[in-house]
Amino acid sequence: MEKSREEVIREIAAEHGVTVSTVATLLHGLQATGGNQVQFNVSELGGMGQWQPGMIMVGDMFNHGLKAKVDRLCTAISALSRQLPREVADTTGTLLGRTKATFKGSQNDTHYTYYADEHRLVIYHEGKNTSYDTTGYPLTGVQQAQNNGGKRLSFTHPGGTVEARDLKEIEP
Repeated sequence: MEKSREEVIREIAAEHGVTVSTVATLLHGLQATGGNQVQFNVSELGGMGQWQPGMIMVGDMFNHGLKAKVDRLCTAISALSRQLPREVADTTGTLLGRTKATFKGSQNDTHYTYYADEHRLVIYHEGKNTSYDTTGYPLTGVQQAQNNGGKRLSFTHPGGTVEARDLKEIEP
């Protein structure tokens, strides 16, 4: 008999010494990105942090034990997230009449949705949707950089990173 989602979450929590709530929070975030990355604010993981394979950031940046724990935990949950159907509300896609988003998320007051099949990135900021052509950039995730008090999003792809301002703006 196959295990339920809740049973698997409980097992992962017990195996990694964290609460079921922490696993559920990380799973929800990882499902939104296809298992590629997650940003979190979980007290038992040191507060704010983010994970993607090969890159772990936690609030206590010199706590290598915590980084290793977050990496093991997120790696396990990432594998699970790829096996489960996504539970992400695709509101931007619904509004635009688009196909299911490949990944979506938000950082601060900016929301983004990526449609790989359509080579389209939609960014919602200050009440406006802006669409960009991603042909040549199969996006896999997002990064945030802070410079001189400003913030900007960079999107990762197999060849590196690209910013929305470097992409061609297209009609919605």
